[in-house]
Amino acid sequence: MASTALKIDPVKEEFAAKISGVNLSEPLDTETFSVIQNALHRYGVIFFPEQKLEPAALSKFTNNFGTPDIHHLAEHTFPEHPEVRVLSNAKKKGKLVGTFNGGHYWHSDLSFLPETGYVTILYGVDCPAEGADTLFADMRAVYDALPDETRAKLDGQQAIHDRNFRYAELYPERPPLTPEQIAHVPPATHPAIRTHPNTGRKSVFLVKEMVSTIGDLDETESRALLEEIEAFMEDGDFTYGHKWQVGDLVIWDNRSTLHTATPYDTAKYSRTLYRTQVKGDAPFYAT
Repeated sequence: MASTALKIDPVKEEFAAKISGVNLSEPLDTETFSVIQNALHRYGVIFFPEQKLEPAALSKFTNNFGTPDIHHLAEHTFPEHPEVRVLSNAKKKGKLVGTFNGGHYWHSDLSFLPETGYVTILYGVDCPAEGADTLFADMRAVYDALPDETRAKLDGQQAIHDRNFRYAELYPERPPLTPEQIAHVPPATHPAIRTHPNTGRKSVFLVKEMVSTIGDLDETESRALLEEIEAFMEDGDFTYGHKWQVGDLVIWDNRSTLHTATPYDTAKYSRTLYRTQVKGDAPFYAT
């Protein structure tokens, strides 16, 4: 697959891009993958329309980026490909065939681990005609635009990311975490501002529903600062909403973006996505 066949169309200047002219079910040569990866690092979010990917092909493509992560709570996967997770509201014999109703808040995947997520990849198998967009936020642009006073509160500070912090409030429909599950994922400390290892750009690395404290601030003060930053992000021109079509493959860089799911009429529409994730590295802050 010659990289010269690729066409990259930015969606919002330097945030999000559509890539065409490539069949991701076929092996990629080194040059073509390098163009794709560089586009990911530049734009933060990239998507490929009209792809046809079975779980095996999706898994093989994912491996180009590094070591796939098998989710710690992954209950709906393919036996031969446990790294491919099914997200769906569809049911078979009265039981859900995939994980349902997850990620309805701004977050960066695996931010609660010492080594956070690198890329997340979603493939559209069955997509509603209305709703169910995935929203993305450019946290590099947020950092650049923050008021000096707010940025000063974050530069050089550490934040505690805790998967267990608000899990019960976020997922009241799910069974409570067991003591073993809680112990398996202890809190992780990360810089509130992280530096991208490939581009050198700084971005805000905070998740309101998963960060318990920032620096010397207590939980109440930290929550107020998190709400201030999220409101700033949502009020500005920092987001892109992806409207899903069957065959879309969307990839995002968790080191520079946040994302959130949006609702849809689950009584009217069926939705199924395949998901893979690639392990990343420990966030760092470089002055």
